[in-house]
Amino acid sequence: MQKKERNKAFDLLDALSRSGSLPIACAELHVFVAATHCFENSLMATVIQDNINPIEKMEKSMLIVASTIFDLSPAHLLKNEQEEERVVKYSPALFE
Repeated sequence: MQKKERNKAFDLLDALSRSGSLPIACAELHVFVAATHCFENSLMATVIQDNINPIEKMEKSMLIVASTIFDLSPAHLLKNEQEEERVVKYSPALFE
């Protein structure tokens, strides 16, 4: 499936550039990464009954994705030391 879609994208680029006879002087590539989070209970039950902060879970996921994309450690992605200390409390494995 991925190979088929990649070939379709290259075919479109080939058609737009007339098989390379038209130069592409300036181009940008935008990539969107989407993620979902599932909890066993509703949002309120997760917060109240399970005592889990869903924002911390999403922050952890975002740091994992961003550190992979930018090839930086999670500590380099955070604004300051206070943010790092806060995140280390609930996701210490990210900083090992």
